[in-house]
Amino acid sequence: MMVRNSKKKRSHIGLITFTILLVILLGILGVNYKQFASKQLNPVRDNKVVKKNSPKITKTAKVVGSYRDDQDGAAIVLNENGTGRYVYADKNNPDTNDSLTWRKEGEHYLINLEDRDVTNPLTATLDNNKLVVTGSNGWNTETFQKVNEELNLQQFLNDMHKNKIMLAKDL
Repeated sequence: MMVRNSKKKRSHIGLITFTILLVILLGILGVNYKQFASKQLNPVRDNKVVKKNSPKITKTAKVVGSYRDDQDGAAIVLNENGTGRYVYADKNNPDTNDSLTWRKEGEHYLINLEDRDVTNPLTATLDNNKLVVTGSNGWNTETFQKVNEELNLQQFLNDMHKNKIMLAKDL
């Protein structure tokens, strides 16, 4: 009977030891996971990263403004808050007058037109007050020239129609 109690005590001690080790291991894993998760959700930014990103803010501010492409009869206005408008004077169909959103991505800007015919974002690059907008699915590359004043888009459309009528009479 003494041998049996001794074996029971050893198996109980072994089970208790195993349970304690398991609890300690789970505790360590839990703390490490918590630290990992908090770093993923709240990454720490050091001054070097902020300094590297600061010029991008300046470049983004440079793109804000009004642009016109008289050759194609289009104009675009980009606001500071990432919104804007795009207009196009169409001689055969109703004019395009779309709201848009834009954001900087790398060295380019992505423009999303609120137009059911334009399903993919447009890509724009800014070079010396010229905004070049490209796209896919039949989008023509357009080159816009920045204007110093705020552009009245409705007046721009009216002027483009007058100019196109004048040009058509000259032909």
